[in-house]
Amino acid sequence: MSATYEIAPLFLIRIAGVPFDAVDGIATTSTAAAARELIFTQDNLERTKTAAIDLLGRRDTGFTRETFHELRRAVRNNRPLKIESNAPLELSDYGRALMAAEHAGQRLDEILARDLEKSRLALLAASRRFLPAYLIFGAGSAQQLLNSLETDLSPRNKRARERERHLLLYLQRVAAKNDTFSEFGPSSWGRIDPAIAGVQFDPAPGITERDAFLERWTANAVAAAINSDPEVFPELRPRPNPIGLMIDDNFIFTDTGEAHQVGASGAAVLVRCDGNTPVYAFAESTDIIRDLVARRVLVAAAEIPALDPFAFEALHREVANWRPGAVRDRWLPMVRSLAELPRKFAASSKTEQRQQILREASERLAAVGANPIAGRRSLYSAINPIAEECFRKTHFVINQKLINEIATEAEPWIDFWRDTYAYVAARVTANLRALLRKASSKGGTIALPAFLRFCEAAKVPLTGPGLVGMAHVAFEEIKAAFREQLRPHAARAEYELSVEDCHLVRRNFDYPKFDEFTYPSADLQLAAPSIEAINGGDYQWIIGELHPPVAILHHCMYWSCPDPAALKRGLESMLNGMPVCHFGFFAADFTAHTTVRVFDALPQSSVFVSRQRAHPDWRCIPPSEVEVFIDEKSGDVALHQRGTKEYLGSFARNWVIPLGFHPFQFGLSPHMPRLRCGKVIVQRRAWTVSAGELGTGDFSGISRALVIAVEKLRAAQDWPRFVYIRPTEQALRRSGAEGRDKDTKPVFIDLESYLFLEIFHRWLTKAGELEVTEMLPGPSDLCWQERDGRRTFELRTLVVPRT
Repeated sequence: MSATYEIAPLFLIRIAGVPFDAVDGIATTSTAAAARELIFTQDNLERTKTAAIDLLGRRDTGFTRETFHELRRAVRNNRPLKIESNAPLELSDYGRALMAAEHAGQRLDEILARDLEKSRLALLAASRRFLPAYLIFGAGSAQQLLNSLETDLSPRNKRARERERHLLLYLQRVAAKNDTFSEFGPSSWGRIDPAIAGVQFDPAPGITERDAFLERWTANAVAAAINSDPEVFPELRPRPNPIGLMIDDNFIFTDTGEAHQVGASGAAVLVRCDGNTPVYAFAESTDIIRDLVARRVLVAAAEIPALDPFAFEALHREVANWRPGAVRDRWLPMVRSLAELPRKFAASSKTEQRQQILREASERLAAVGANPIAGRRSLYSAINPIAEECFRKTHFVINQKLINEIATEAEPWIDFWRDTYAYVAARVTANLRALLRKASSKGGTIALPAFLRFCEAAKVPLTGPGLVGMAHVAFEEIKAAFREQLRPHAARAEYELSVEDCHLVRRNFDYPKFDEFTYPSADLQLAAPSIEAINGGDYQWIIGELHPPVAILHHCMYWSCPDPAALKRGLESMLNGMPVCHFGFFAADFTAHTTVRVFDALPQSSVFVSRQRAHPDWRCIPPSEVEVFIDEKSGDVALHQRGTKEYLGSFARNWVIPLGFHPFQFGLSPHMPRLRCGKVIVQRRAWTVSAGELGTGDFSGISRALVIAVEKLRAAQDWPRFVYIRPTEQALRRSGAEGRDKDTKPVFIDLESYLFLEIFHRWLTKAGELEVTEMLPGPSDLCWQERDGRRTFELRTLVVPRT
C-alpha cells in the first residue's frame, strides 16, 4: 500500500444513461472489411503493374510493335489486357489483379449501400427510443430534430445527412460518454469495504430520485425585471455596500478610496440597514435611503444569493415575504407559477408533458423580458429554464485493497499532479506579488476590493479568468518539458513511466512545496469483460482525469450525497487546517448545475469575502474588512481580516488554480504513447491528424473514397476501431475557441461506422487538425452490464493523505 495516499471511502459514480449498444448497432463493419479488401487488391494491383511495366520496358518481349504499345497503354491506364492465354506471368498477374480490384470495388459499393441503409434505420430506431426525452432540453435546432423523428427514412440528400449527423452526435453523448445530465447522465455513490472481495453492485432499474430546479439565469433575469419596477423599492431590503467602510461620517469605498459624506442621520440609517429590514420600515427615512442607494452606499435590489443552486427559490421566498398589496400581487403570481414548474417537471414521465412545461416556463419568462443569452457555445452554459439531476441507487461496493491499487501504483503520477500544482501556484504567486507591489502604497498590504479593481484594470481579473490564465501559462512550461522527456519514446505504443519521469517538476523547477489543497480528485475507470472477471483478477485500472477536489462538490453531484459527513472528512484531510475562501470567482456558480457547494460541504472551513449576497448561515466577512498581504514565511499572496489579521485564505493556494492545468494531459505530435504507472494506465494513447493526411478524394454524398481513406489512415497510424476526437489545442487557439467552445469535449467515433466517418471528416475539415484518442475501456471491457446492455461509467474519488 502507498505510504503517501489512499482513496477516501466514499466516492461518486457517473454513469451513462443509455447503453453503449445503442451506438454499437449503427456500425458498418462489413463495409470497413470490404474497404480493407479493396485496399489489399489495389496494393496488389500496383505491385503487379510495376512488374508488368518493367517487363514492357525490355526490348526482347517478343511482341509486335503494335501489340507492345497497346499493352503498355493498357497497363499504364489500369485497363484490361487483350492478350493470348500464354502471356508472360507478369502480364497474367496484372490481369488477375486488375480483375480482383474491380470486383472488390464493385463489392464495396454494394456492401456500402446495403450497410448504410441498415445503419440509417438503426440510428433512426435508437434515436426514437432514446432521444426524445433528451432533445427537449436542447435549443431550437434540437426541437427541430425532435420533430423530425416522427418521419420515416428520407432520401439521403444534404438535409438528411445533416439531420443524421446531429442525431448521432446526441446519441454518442448519452451512450458513449457519462458527462451529461438528467436521466441521461445519472449519478450514484459507492463505498469502500475491506470485508468484501472485488466489486459488488446491484443497480436498481430506472431513476431512484430526481432533483429539478430553475436555472440561475432565470433568477437573475427575473430579479432584473423586478428591479426595473420602481414601485418595488419599498419592499427591498437594503444593506451597506460591502466594499465600503464608515469612518466618522464618511463612507469610504475601499476599491477607489472615494469618500461620501453621509452625515449623522445617514449614518444612523446605515447602521439599521442590515439586509433583513425592508425600506418601508424606514418610513421617515425613505429619501435618505434613496440618496444612499443612488450614491452606491447602500445596495437595495432583489439579489440572487451566491453559490446557491436554488437561487430562484430564494427569489420566490423574498417576493412572498413582501407586504400584501398591488406590488406583491403583480409579481408573486408570476414568480410562484414559475417556482412550481420544476416540481411538475420532475413528476412528469411523458416527454410531451415535460416539453410543454419547458415551453410554458420559457413563455412566462419571455413575458417579463427574461431570456437566456443566445448563441453561446461555452462549456456548461445553461440555456434551458429548468435543469434536472437524477440519482440511481446501485449498491456499488469495492474492496479497499483493489481500489487502493490506484494510490499505490499511480503514486508517482499523483506526485506529478501535486508538484505541478505547487509549481503553478508559485508562478501565479510571483505574478500576484508584482501586482500587489504596484497596487499598494503601503509596501504590500491593500484592501481586497482595491486589489481586485487594480488587477481587473491590468487585464488580470481575479474574479474572472485571471488566475486560471496565469496558471495555464505556467503549465505550458511543464508540458513542454514533459514532451521533451517523452520524445525518445514517442514511437512506442505504450511507455511505462518511471518515478524519475514523474518527478520531472521537482527535478527541474525551483518552487516552495506545500500540501494543502494539492490532493486531487481522480476519475477512475475499470476495464474488464465483466464484474466476475474483476473478482477473478482480470481487469485494468485507468485514470481518466485528475481534478481539484471541488469537482465532486458541483451541485449536480453533491445533491445526492448519502453521507455528507464522510465526504467532509475526506475533504478536510486535504486542507491541512487551512480555510477555503470565496472571493467571488465567477465560475463557482456559473450555472445551477455546476454551482460549487463548498459552504454546505465544509461550513467550518469556508469563509465568504465576496461582495455578492451570501447565505445568512455562512461565515461572511465584508470585502471592505479584508486585506491582501504577502505572507513573510511562504511568500504567498493571501487574505486576512483587517484589524485582527486572521488568516482567511490564499489566491494561489486554493482550488481555483488547477483549472489552469485541466485537463492534466500531455500531447505529443504526431503520436503520444499510452502512459502507464505500474498496473495503472494514467494516459490513453493518442495521435494528431491533419486534414491533409486524409488525402484527396470526393468525400461528399455516399463516398467509398472516405471509407478507403480512413482505413488507410488506420493502418498507417495503428488506430483502434473505437476512438474519441477533438480539435487540438493549436486548432482551438487558431479559432479563438480554446477553453470555452463546446467542441473541446471529446466526441466518440466508431471508425467502422460510415455515419461516424462523416462526423470525423466534417470535424477534421472544420478544425484542420484533430487529436485522436483510443477508447479505454473499449466496448468489450465495459463491465457495467445491465439487462438493457453495457454502460460506460467512472468513479470520481478523492485521493487523500494516508491515515
